[in-house]
Amino acid sequence: MLNRDSNSISNQLASRGITWKLNPPSGPHFGGIFESGIKSTKYHLKRIIGSQVLTFEEFYTILTKVEAMLNSRPLVELSSDPDEVDALTAGHFLIGRPLISLPEPV
Repeated sequence: MLNRDSNSISNQLASRGITWKLNPPSGPHFGGIFESGIKSTKYHLKRIIGSQVLTFEEFYTILTKVEAMLNSRPLVELSSDPDEVDALTAGHFLIGRPLISLPEPV
């Protein structure tokens, strides 16, 4: 049944002009930009966790914070205007504002 469903999906995708381009298991460098995101996530997780053993809740909390930090990076170059401190981030597309915000001025 799985093979029949798989063939059905493949036929529907082919009829829409969609082709699969899979990365070889031994070639993560074929992944381009999404592999860069995975590399960044691993880097920050290794720096934060080190050799600690975490509970699921602790790991989930850290992973959520790393996700928020990575999705708060600017997508475009920052403005030279000192009054404009907000930059376009992936968070703007997710929730309409940065996931990690700057402190409010006094």
